[in-house]
Amino acid sequence: MKKTMIAGLVLASMNGAANGQSSVTIFGSLDTGLTYVNNVHGSSSFAMADGINKNNSLGFSGVEDLGGGKHALFKLENGYSVDTGALGQGGLLFGKQAYVGLGDASIGDLTLGRQYDFAYSMIRYLPCLSCGIYSVENGDLDRVSGERLNNTVQFMSRTFAGFSAGAQYSFGASSGSTTTNAGRAVSATVQYTNSAFAAGAYYTDINGAPVYAGMTGAPEIFGHPITPATALLVDKQRIFGFGATYAPGAWRVSAVYTNTHLELGSASAQDQVIHVGGDYRPRPDLVLATKISYDKLDASHWLTLSCGVDYLLSKRTDVYLDVHAQRAFGDGTKASIALAGTSSTDKQFLSRVGIKHLF
Repeated sequence: MKKTMIAGLVLASMNGAANGQSSVTIFGSLDTGLTYVNNVHGSSSFAMADGINKNNSLGFSGVEDLGGGKHALFKLENGYSVDTGALGQGGLLFGKQAYVGLGDASIGDLTLGRQYDFAYSMIRYLPCLSCGIYSVENGDLDRVSGERLNNTVQFMSRTFAGFSAGAQYSFGASSGSTTTNAGRAVSATVQYTNSAFAAGAYYTDINGAPVYAGMTGAPEIFGHPITPATALLVDKQRIFGFGATYAPGAWRVSAVYTNTHLELGSASAQDQVIHVGGDYRPRPDLVLATKISYDKLDASHWLTLSCGVDYLLSKRTDVYLDVHAQRAFGDGTKASIALAGTSSTDKQFLSRVGIKHLF
């Protein structure tokens, strides 16, 4: 009986796909490995960590042809831990992305749901892509590593003469630990691609934004002392950034600049970050990459050197080695490589070996 029911469901779905000319794709990624940090709160650490080179995900995306160049689309994407099996993004079922929309091949796509703001568009321009999330800004104040907005309406245009543009509006909703923006949020981007050259810019403006100020390693913000665990809901977070990359062949050089302005009451803080570096493929299955980053948050400064070696076992599976070294400057400022934990001194070193699989 069960086999008959399953067969019926499969045939029904196949028939629906044929009639509506629709397609559904299952996709995802798994990343795990071993990370060594020489100083986390005064002690060394050697542990398994996952979702570093690429966040773990399991998702479903679909497109239905509506005729006349129009289509419906959706995406549901879940984050999780390979090491423990736990759900990511605060335990949300589809915490990475969840949206549905309509599109036109000659204009663009309109989507509604939980979506990344356009800071995430800078990922394609970051040097040393194989270096993973350890190489982004300490506390991700510029949101480049990929942060979401709930209740978001987004339009993303098709590409015209190399240019594309997008705009978002997110309705504010205070929902405890899962709040992405207690007030309204807007984000916009413009992108350009021409052969080996690509460039883009973004702007994100959020009212009531959660920020993890303690992860930066700064001793204070808004004139008040902070600890590594300090998280704040700031009144305003305004960010703009731009990036560019040039990849004529085996070489790829790129740079990203971001500027983040934070307000809490009458106090304000500013964070500026620049990443410069490149990748080199001496052969198709090997990527060598390096970059240097400079981060300035008010009186605190950080200089970070990142290097990575990525060996592709196949189109879907690769093994990699990353190393990161950071030096902090400014009274009381600690080194704090992204997600590694704050050092007890102004220096921190991290190395990691891992494996990644895409499907």
